[in-house]
Amino acid sequence: MNKKAPKYSIIVPTYNGHNYLPTCIETIISQNYSDYELIISDDHSIDGTRAFLETLNHESITIVCPPESLSMAEHWEWALSHAKGEWQIFVGQDDGLQPYFFQLADKLTKEAEKKGLRTIMSSRAYFFWQGCEYIYGDIAVGYYAENKTKIHGFKYQALKALLGFQDYFELPQMYTTALFHKELLDEARSKQEGKVFSCHPQDANLAAIACSLEKEYLKSLIPLGWVGSSPRSAGMAISGAKSSLSDKNMQKEREQLKEAYLKKVSKSKLKYHEWAGDFSFGNGALYFWQALLMTQHLRDESVNNRIKSKLFRVILFSRILYAKKFPKNKSKKALFKREPFNKLLQINHCNQNSVNILFILITVVSKPFEFLSKIMRGIGRVLSRNRVTLRINWTDDTQAGMKKASMQVSSKLDKKGWL
Repeated sequence: MNKKAPKYSIIVPTYNGHNYLPTCIETIISQNYSDYELIISDDHSIDGTRAFLETLNHESITIVCPPESLSMAEHWEWALSHAKGEWQIFVGQDDGLQPYFFQLADKLTKEAEKKGLRTIMSSRAYFFWQGCEYIYGDIAVGYYAENKTKIHGFKYQALKALLGFQDYFELPQMYTTALFHKELLDEARSKQEGKVFSCHPQDANLAAIACSLEKEYLKSLIPLGWVGSSPRSAGMAISGAKSSLSDKNMQKEREQLKEAYLKKVSKSKLKYHEWAGDFSFGNGALYFWQALLMTQHLRDESVNNRIKSKLFRVILFSRILYAKKFPKNKSKKALFKREPFNKLLQINHCNQNSVNILFILITVVSKPFEFLSKIMRGIGRVLSRNRVTLRINWTDDTQAGMKKASMQVSSKLDKKGWL
């Protein structure tokens, strides 16, 4: 008799994550819930990760290892091929699930199924591991929650991500704060020669799939997981951000991680669209745009033609120039070099003067708009009475940890009676 498929598949791809993986796994298996499978896939780690995994003994855990070392997107594809759950989610090795994850997920999946929705996401809660101070400063924990759900339309939200008004990870991307139904993934496979992933980076690829196959998604303002940032995060390495707060050993380790990541991308069987230039250019809107270009089989030709048009590219590159000139993270400002950007324009046959003129217009409009939006968000949070917040700085609590923060937010939500 075939064993009934679990409701949830939680997939943790790992590579040299020994310093963070035990915490990540503990946030999952410590919960009083059994209708899930936890698939941990080790991509040939050399830091003791494998030895740690061999000590695990839990009925819900399955440990797998690909036959050869893979790029991150290929590793995710391989790990995902083992998942059987009705709803599926990736969790990063330095991330974690909230202590109420399964309670909240059960409520959200029930609501989504009633409305015929196949993607669910939540707002993000942040945990910054020590070693990230050179980019993020003193903060260890950032948590904000409201007892609300919303239904968002993909077209509008995707356009905002393409034009840099929000990051693409504010879309459902099946990563720590988003669940995808198995039917959605199977549909993507059926239209892409049996594969879910078609390009790098993998999270932008998943966001592109959701935007292409779904009209709406359910969003919870109570976070499902902890989005972790650590010195081992691929995003930290690719950003290349430098600071006097970063010591030489850490900087060297980050450069080695970036080199290894880019080397795997270059050797990967998955491609990065030539119109997007060099992968290391590193811009969220550009990553998302090229993911849409690489998932064209999921959409109507009319939509593909619009996002490939010369006019759209001029608008897109003007917004990218704005994002590079005025980054949200000030530590990245000195990193912008005009030469790679000009090369990007040449590849796309876009006139530099047209892009520069539009950039000036965007700057004039965007600066006051962003300032006003920031004020309105702040006012909205202050006026909201039904909220739970937690902020911890390392200087205030040197023993801050994901487990400790989880206990604190769980207690706050219990007092509110939200779950």
